[in-house]
Amino acid sequence: PDSGTRGDASWPPSLAMAVGEMWWNVFASKACLFLRALGSVMVLIVLSLLGLTYYTTVVLVYGPLAASAEPDSYEGRFATWVLVVYHVLILMVLWSYFACVLTEPGRVPDGWTPPEEDEEVGNHKSNSEKLRRFCRKCTAWKPERCHHCSVCGRCVLKMDHHCVWVANCVGAYNYKFFLLFLLYTFAATVFDAVVLLSNFVAFFKDLQAGDAGGGQNPDGTERGPLDEIETEFETTQTHNGGEVACVFVTFVLDVAFAASLLGFIIMHANLNLSNMTTIEMYEKKKTLPWRYNQGHHKNFKEVFGVSWVWWFVPAHGADHLRRLLDSSRVSGGSYPDMELDGLDPSDGPSIAGDSPRGLNGGTCGPCG
Repeated sequence: PDSGTRGDASWPPSLAMAVGEMWWNVFASKACLFLRALGSVMVLIVLSLLGLTYYTTVVLVYGPLAASAEPDSYEGRFATWVLVVYHVLILMVLWSYFACVLTEPGRVPDGWTPPEEDEEVGNHKSNSEKLRRFCRKCTAWKPERCHHCSVCGRCVLKMDHHCVWVANCVGAYNYKFFLLFLLYTFAATVFDAVVLLSNFVAFFKDLQAGDAGGGQNPDGTERGPLDEIETEFETTQTHNGGEVACVFVTFVLDVAFAASLLGFIIMHANLNLSNMTTIEMYEKKKTLPWRYNQGHHKNFKEVFGVSWVWWFVPAHGADHLRRLLDSSRVSGGSYPDMELDGLDPSDGPSIAGDSPRGLNGGTCGPCG
């Protein structure tokens, strides 16, 4: 009988698996296209949210306060201090965000080849720890701790995850920028919520006072809470319904994002201090103890650099750039342009926190 027809309920297992895999590949492909398109939208959403907080904090609240208050008054000095700190935080948020969006997350060097590995030894390692791994989609070897991103369509060195909020993968070259983006965004949202707290509380006080006041409007209708608030705002000529709504929405968004970001910061702080990625976190239980863990201090310096000057700046120093290049041969692999990049093919790769072992002490070609 023809087992491929629907008249036969029992398909061969191999054919059933092939059909299932085909439909899964079609679904995965469509999902990847959707995530790729969603990334551009998410960038616009992030910029819109930053624009809302800027408009509320600077244009509606503290900008007019700083302009109208006496220069030597407490209100004037406080408003000026708020504006300075807020602009610094927003600048660092935007800098770290676009650094994460625009930076190549970790391209595998062209022609990279892995070292030899005993097959029996490799069978006892997790997938990301194996020395010889071939990517069928890229048709090329991929280094240790490297993973293929289906959304970006490429292999990424020390890939952590694909983030739709930055429309990019987070990998070896931009993981520091991603962490700084989380930290500065958390600091900015907490700061913004604190300085808008008095305005947020005043909204509910006015609402309560209006509810208790009662009375009638000039046209004979009953006065409600919003009527009282509107009267007060018209008297001071500093607020209207739209401004109150902006303050309310901005404060709620600040608190919501700060609470959610705190969880991400704690998780990635633990991963960073353990020299582990999000992908590897799910493989760790198979490979205890974690062999890449060189101690908190060295693990931290592998991501943020040796010099403290660069720790809070969304950029890499020349020495750290060469260390990131060196991470492509963490398993001892090599590629044709190693000498041009200032790396010695005959030397082993650097470990976490150590300076990269260059060619005769030279500097990296692209960054020196």
